[in-house]
Amino acid sequence: GELAGKYETESFEPHVTLLSVFELQQEDLKSVEDSLSELARGTSPFEITLGSVVSGASFFQCVFLLCPVDGAPNADLVQLHQSVRKVLEGNEAVKVSLANPNYMPHLSLLYSGVQGEEKEGAKGQASAMLRERLPAEGGSSLSFGVRSFELYETPMGTGDNSTKSWRRVASFDLGG
Repeated sequence: GELAGKYETESFEPHVTLLSVFELQQEDLKSVEDSLSELARGTSPFEITLGSVVSGASFFQCVFLLCPVDGAPNADLVQLHQSVRKVLEGNEAVKVSLANPNYMPHLSLLYSGVQGEEKEGAKGQASAMLRERLPAEGGSSLSFGVRSFELYETPMGTGDNSTKSWRRVASFDLGG
């Protein structure tokens, strides 16, 4: 919320996206929910490790924390992404259209159209805020536990960059 206030943009719930941009009809939602629920029951809770603050080129990837995927730190996250993708792509009623076939998990910090020096300033502020929150005993990264994942309806392509129209459709607890 601090960055959103400073850059006069919308505040949103922190999240790490497992898979974005897929379409399905309301009448097919139940079968997707059932498949994702079964997947969640068979998946153990895990930790996500956050990496460095970076900036991207799009509004929804303005400033964010990368979740490193090289090596083991977030192998469970990558596995869950692959499993969710397989479930969705395996359902004839679901149209998956990935903007990027390479999964880049991240925790967004700022949704904004700021550019250049202003974006670099936001990135610097986010880095400073992160340093303030690191453990006093010298830890160099943050992590958090994942006990569930959620399915959201996120109407896109309307020219509206607001998250106010996003709606949680279902929540799935890991491990039962």
